[in-house]
Amino acid sequence: MSKSYLVAFNAASAVGWAAVLFLTLNALADRSTSLASDAAATNDLSRKLVSLVASYVLPSHSASWSVVAPVQSLAALEVLHVLFRLVRSPLPTTLMQVSSRLILVWAIVARFPSTHLNPFYTTMVLAWSLTEVPRYTYYALSLMGTQVPPVLTWLRYTTFYVLYPLGAGSEALVALSTIPEWKNGQYLNWNLEALVKAGMVLLWIPGLWVMYTHMMQMRRKVLGKRGQQSKMDAGKKE
Repeated sequence: MSKSYLVAFNAASAVGWAAVLFLTLNALADRSTSLASDAAATNDLSRKLVSLVASYVLPSHSASWSVVAPVQSLAALEVLHVLFRLVRSPLPTTLMQVSSRLILVWAIVARFPSTHLNPFYTTMVLAWSLTEVPRYTYYALSLMGTQVPPVLTWLRYTTFYVLYPLGAGSEALVALSTIPEWKNGQYLNWNLEALVKAGMVLLWIPGLWVMYTHMMQMRRKVLGKRGQQSKMDAGKKE
């Protein structure tokens, strides 16, 4: 039963993130979408960063949010999967990745309408979906005992080199865009929430390093084994 459940969970998650990817790409292709404005940020630095990419990356919240919110919330079950030993993933990295995304979804994007116009929301969701479609598909096929295509394995354990910095960087910039202005000593007027969010933005850098090194180790473990197996198979044929 646990295996059937995990297959269903991963398959549903793969389909959900594929839908997010489609909706986000469709929003990017829709040139009639309004560009982000100064309303997309609450501090001067974020407004400047938004202006640098606003003409290249269109807002996609209205197109993708209705799918992003439930699909990302479903990922909370991954923590339970580790706790109940349904999977062998390490709890710290699983908890870190899931919790940071849930904070972005429910504590930041859901509560601050300014993020709905932010192009970094688009790059964040794009990085998430491009990461999760191969990941969940890979796990679903593996659990089903189906031969996983080599290209899917390569995507699962290689694209993080680009997508993790893009996703984590976008997460930090979306959170940063909701922090009040700090110039000229205005940070002295911050409330507790603003201070917490500022601390979270600073924690994204070491958090990215933890996730990055974890994936590098997994890549060496998985792709290294595949390479060794290929050599052994070639030797048997000879």
